[in-house]
Amino acid sequence: MIVFISIILVSSIISGVVIGFAEKVFTETKTDAKENVPSVKGIVNIVVLEIFSLGADDEIHIVFELPYIESAVADDDLAWVVMCNPSGSNNVNFDEGDFVLATDLDGDGRTDLPLEQFEPAVTYRMIIPLEDCDLNDIDEATLILMVDRGRTQEWEMDIGSAPYQGQDLN
Repeated sequence: MIVFISIILVSSIISGVVIGFAEKVFTETKTDAKENVPSVKGIVNIVVLEIFSLGADDEIHIVFELPYIESAVADDDLAWVVMCNPSGSNNVNFDEGDFVLATDLDGDGRTDLPLEQFEPAVTYRMIIPLEDCDLNDIDEATLILMVDRGRTQEWEMDIGSAPYQGQDLN
């Protein structure tokens, strides 16, 4: 009987040690996984959103900043999509691109400068060229901004029936 009780006591101690060791290994693995997937926590703050030009190829002027990012974000880690529904059509047209043409406020917003990353809380500008969305043929459009490992944001742009250059879309 004494041998049986000692065997049960020793096996319970060994089981407790093995379970504690396994818990520690899995906890450290989970922590390592969290540390290996960095989060940008990016959100684009739009300062100005307006019609830049109308004509054969319409353009939208955007002035923006990334106030909540922890570190610099590469210009190709941001992307945009403009979706529109032409009047009298059931189709949705869209234009898309990245932010490689963005410049600081002194630039023209359409030249691929050596600006390769966006710094926190610095204001930038860009001219978004529209090829498939004709602003004269739509009443509203949607601008979607995406930050890699950050947030996707959507803005409804009320174009109206008579768009004009300089019209505020924000």
